[in-house]
Amino acid sequence: MSPSVTIRSMSSEALEAAEWTPPPNPTEFRSPKVEELYFKLIELEKDELKLLAKITLAEVGVDIEEEERRRAALLEQLQASGAAGAAANDAPVEEEVKTSFDLKLIGFDAKSKIKVIKEVRAIAGLGLKEAKELVEGAPKVIKKDMKQEEAEELKAKLVELGAEIEVS
Repeated sequence: MSPSVTIRSMSSEALEAAEWTPPPNPTEFRSPKVEELYFKLIELEKDELKLLAKITLAEVGVDIEEEERRRAALLEQLQASGAAGAAANDAPVEEEVKTSFDLKLIGFDAKSKIKVIKEVRAIAGLGLKEAKELVEGAPKVIKKDMKQEEAEELKAKLVELGAEIEVS
C-alpha cells in the first residue's frame, strides 16, 4: 500500500502527483531536488519528522492538535458508552422466586412397588387402579402446585419407601 497525501486546496492533477511511493532505486527520481530532499528526510529522527509533518500540515490549514483533541473526545465517548453498556450488563437481575412446586415420581425400587402405590394413592387422592397406572408410568407428576415445605416432606416419605422423586 502506498502512502498518500490529501491536501484540500490542491487540484486533482496535483493530488495525483502527490500520491507517491518511494522508489526502490534512487535513480528513478524524476527531479534532482526531490531526490536530494528525500535523502535528507530519511536521515531525520522520528521527532524531527513529526515536527516537520506538523509544520507542513499547519501551512496547508490542517490543525493536528485539534484533530488529536477531536479523536480523544470521540475515544472517550466510545469508552464511556462501552462502560455504560458493560455496567448495564452487570446490573443485578431480579430472579423470579418460585412459590409453587411439583412432586414428580422418576422411578421406584421394584421391591417397594406396592408401598409406593399406596402412598401415591394417599397423596394424590386416587383410586388403586389410577395410582398403580401413575406409578408404573413413571416419570409422572404426582401432585402439582404445592408449597416447598409440603413437597419436601412428601418427597422424604416417598424416598424412604423406595421411590425416586424430583421436586420442581
